[in-house]
Amino acid sequence: MIDEIRALAIFAETIRQGSFRGAARKLGLSPSSVSYNIAELEKRLGTALIYRSTRKLVLTADGERLFDHAANMSEAADKALQCLLRSDGSLRGSLCVSATTVLMDGPLTAVLGEFAKAHPDLSLCIRYSDQRTDLLADGVDVVFRAGMLEDSSLKSRRIGMIERKLVCTPAYLQSRNVPLHPDTLSDWDWIQLEMMPHMRTFLSPEGERIAVGYDPVLTVNSVQAMVRFCLQGFGLCTPPDFLVEEALAKGELVALLPDYEAEAMPLYLVWPEAEVNLRATRALIDFVVERL
Repeated sequence: MIDEIRALAIFAETIRQGSFRGAARKLGLSPSSVSYNIAELEKRLGTALIYRSTRKLVLTADGERLFDHAANMSEAADKALQCLLRSDGSLRGSLCVSATTVLMDGPLTAVLGEFAKAHPDLSLCIRYSDQRTDLLADGVDVVFRAGMLEDSSLKSRRIGMIERKLVCTPAYLQSRNVPLHPDTLSDWDWIQLEMMPHMRTFLSPEGERIAVGYDPVLTVNSVQAMVRFCLQGFGLCTPPDFLVEEALAKGELVALLPDYEAEAMPLYLVWPEAEVNLRATRALIDFVVERL
């Protein structure tokens, strides 16, 4: 019976949206899962419910009769849940969030603080780490991840870009000729973030991507450490711009190649397919997207 109720709800949403793909987006499922559930429902009932074409979905006569009942069932369930949520809309339970340490000094920490104050009954655990988080193994509900994502079964949403600057100290620059093009930087001294490849990509004024490979003079495991060693004159690095604004204003660092942009890093929210605290996870995602 549970499987049939699930299939009926998916069937009703598919008709409302007018396509498998639209229902999949609305329900947070894959289009193949939507199609499978409806096909299984048709098999169970022994009748076709939908005529499928490349342009649209059309209900059969049996499908029309079933849709009214399925829609009423879905609406009744939604009203019941909303009734409970209205009586006590506070978030409860626990939520574990992980983020790369560089975000500690950015706007995200303030946003997470606002979220915690808005939901005092929710036990919020926030872990900052530059080690790759395994959500399921580490018991993490949501992670903020910078850089390109690997293919996985995790859900994700891009929430912004981390702008970066190419910097070094004035003293280090005096030991070199002022660079005019990224190609000349491959033999400079670079400070490397351990989890990143030995390569930086720059964008020319015309939008051309220019990759620069190098052998690092120093490797560290946090962006903050990378900046501190840069301030000691060890060489070049490309940290997030908000980490070096003050040092640039004081003249402790200088920005190189102003006509070429160090390629920005995408910032993603990532969470598992089966959220443990569904309401809290979705509430956090919506809160962060709205603020950032």
